[in-house]
Amino acid sequence: MSFSGEKAFEYMRKLAVEIGTRPSGTDAERKSAEWILSEFKRLGLDARIEEFDAFTGVIKAKRLEVLKPYKAEIPCEVMPLSGSTGPGGVTGDVLHLDSYDEEYITADVEGKIIVTSGGSANRDRAFAQLKKYRPAGIVLIESTPRAMAKNLWGSPTFRKKYVDIPTVRVTFEDGLKLVKSGAKKMRLVAVTEEKTVKAQNVVAEIKGTLRPEEIIVVGGHYDTVLEVPGAGDNAGGTAITMELARVFKERGSKRTMRFVAWGCEELGLLGSREYARRLREASEAAKKADDEAATELDNTVLCLNLDVHGGLIGTNTAKVLGPPELTAAVKLLSKEKGVVFNVSEAVYSSDGTPLSAVGVPSVSLSRDTPTNLLMHSVEDEEKWLGPEALRIHGVFAEEFLNRYVAEAAAWPFERTIPDKQKKEIEEYFKKAGRKLP
Repeated sequence: MSFSGEKAFEYMRKLAVEIGTRPSGTDAERKSAEWILSEFKRLGLDARIEEFDAFTGVIKAKRLEVLKPYKAEIPCEVMPLSGSTGPGGVTGDVLHLDSYDEEYITADVEGKIIVTSGGSANRDRAFAQLKKYRPAGIVLIESTPRAMAKNLWGSPTFRKKYVDIPTVRVTFEDGLKLVKSGAKKMRLVAVTEEKTVKAQNVVAEIKGTLRPEEIIVVGGHYDTVLEVPGAGDNAGGTAITMELARVFKERGSKRTMRFVAWGCEELGLLGSREYARRLREASEAAKKADDEAATELDNTVLCLNLDVHGGLIGTNTAKVLGPPELTAAVKLLSKEKGVVFNVSEAVYSSDGTPLSAVGVPSVSLSRDTPTNLLMHSVEDEEKWLGPEALRIHGVFAEEFLNRYVAEAAAWPFERTIPDKQKKEIEEYFKKAGRKLP
């Protein structure tokens, strides 16, 4: 019944190697969900797929060319939800900026192709300036040398609120060449297609034997950004989730355990936000009829989230949103088991946070490794991962869940999110341009 790093590694390989890239709304993502569902059912769990709508983008063509004072093509990755060009692209003079903070966004940027390595400290104000002085395109230089350009979506929320600007990403080395060589004029082609698709969470449940009304959610997202295998982010976390489901199906639990493979995390935590939204809306409707009603949201007492896992070389991180005793429990277990975790009370940009936004305490476990610099690029591959790293987190999660969930005589943690953390959660969603669930 003990957690097996080798079994988890097999799950990871199925997703990252056999199926491969799993962007939201694609056949590969659906294939992944159906395989996870079949595996949950094979283990004997009550499992289902919960669908939701997701807004996504597809890249049809990409190209970045220097036209003056020399001619060259620069490899690039398009951010499909930031904006699109026609087949001929856009052409403009090059303007190198340290960042796109509002101080730099003046009339000088209008019609130019901005080349920059920095973002903005205040995206709302910066995007307002970009709307006023619209550049022809943006070339984002990766901040880390010797890493591939990231395959990120871009932000449809900010684009719809302010302005759409075709945007591509290039490596640090290629960006440096553009600046050092004095590139004066460029053409940027970013032909994209936007659409609303059906996506899904995969949910499996083990009913509690003594307190089945108390629900604990354990999950990790299985989707990826475009074109990447997503081994560490997050086939590893999904694999740990699935192996924990096997362990507790055999072991049993006094409380209900709900294992979720989240969809569309990379598009803005869409799967977990939808799950949290449905819980909140159902709870509000029930309390309108009976303000004393105990709802499913009320009874969901904890979320354990697993995101970015499997790196052989690295350290362990736990970020907690919830009462002080929950943080203390994670720290004490770390000391007791002799496995170092850097534990803090902080928002983690992953699927535990939407549940905490509707009042459910969460613990997010992750592996901090140098190869995380390769996340969201084609280099997020199996070769950096190993069964032992998956086992470290899996065994820790197993012990935590066994002690405080499966075997605890009474629920040990207050179901609360402190006011300071509530404000941090609200600020996180505001800064990301996302609605609270």
